[in-house]
Amino acid sequence: MTAIARQLLKIDLRTFVLRREDVLIMAFVAALGVLVNGYIAGIGGAAMSAAEYLPNLNFYLIAIAVYICGVASYLLIRFRPGEPTKFLLVSDEATRMWRGTAMGLPPIVAVALFMPSFSLVKASIPMIADYAWDGTFIELDRQIHGTDPWRILQPLLGNPLVTALLAKIYHMWFLLIYGGCLFFAFLVEDRALRYRFFFSYFTMWTIGGMAMAAGFASVGPCFLDPVQGNPHFADQMRYLYAANEVFPVDVLEVQEGILTWYQTGATGLGSGISAMPSMHVALAFLFFLAIRKVSRFAGWFFGLFALTITVASVHLAYHYAVDGYVAILLVGGIWWIMGKITPSILSQNPEKSLVAKTLPSSTRPLGKK
Repeated sequence: MTAIARQLLKIDLRTFVLRREDVLIMAFVAALGVLVNGYIAGIGGAAMSAAEYLPNLNFYLIAIAVYICGVASYLLIRFRPGEPTKFLLVSDEATRMWRGTAMGLPPIVAVALFMPSFSLVKASIPMIADYAWDGTFIELDRQIHGTDPWRILQPLLGNPLVTALLAKIYHMWFLLIYGGCLFFAFLVEDRALRYRFFFSYFTMWTIGGMAMAAGFASVGPCFLDPVQGNPHFADQMRYLYAANEVFPVDVLEVQEGILTWYQTGATGLGSGISAMPSMHVALAFLFFLAIRKVSRFAGWFFGLFALTITVASVHLAYHYAVDGYVAILLVGGIWWIMGKITPSILSQNPEKSLVAKTLPSSTRPLGKK
């Protein structure tokens, strides 16, 4: 038996199997996927095929591979081992890398499989309910602010350069779906915080992005005219297109693409129209609540980012102001509840899995996390 083989036999295999919290997340995502696809098929829609789940999953798997290669390269450069292969298999430093990867993999796979189900629901809203709430939200905005909120922001933000910059920042939100989830899965050592984030993440998207989106179906300012024939925000859209002639306002091309998907009945990732609540604001606010537990500086930075997304969502005609307010209240409540219940959900001993009793007890533990 080679030295490497002998070392591999010492690895605590209990580190690489599912824990109770992982099983809970995976079971929830699987059950939700079955329910969503069954419901959509039952009302005459097209359920998503297995192949339609693969692109998102492949993206995450590639990102994980890049993460492993990056950490492995860092370890090799830092320690310069004489036997690189053996070092990456059995050294304490590499073992921590593999252990962290194994523990972060279940929630990431769950996220990758969850988002297509969300997209299917969002794209199927016209089959589930009429877009009947825009008038209510317009009036609510006007009652709260005295006028349409975008008109209040216009003296401050109504400059083509400012609008173009806000459009680019708004698109950076997508980094939170991918980079943010990868960060909390692999780089956050606080196990309770990590799962509080993911429990909140799935709850937020399920309640806000699916149930509330269908229950309070609305299209938002930019789609109000092309979808419902209501020109209430024509002045705002004229400004955005005029600004686009000076500096590229990237969101306009995205909005046009979403409208085309809506008109053709597309159901892929990114398709569908829904304004209430703003999931852009919801995710940005969730990330702020979670990251401030990791770093005070990061908390301030992403707090400002969440505020910018909230303001930009109105200025760029994606959302009514109340869409953002409701999102903040929703996420704040979910985060508070998950803070109370997450400790009781987590396995009492993070080194023990649901099948730990079937594995040798004499294997070398890898330390707590």
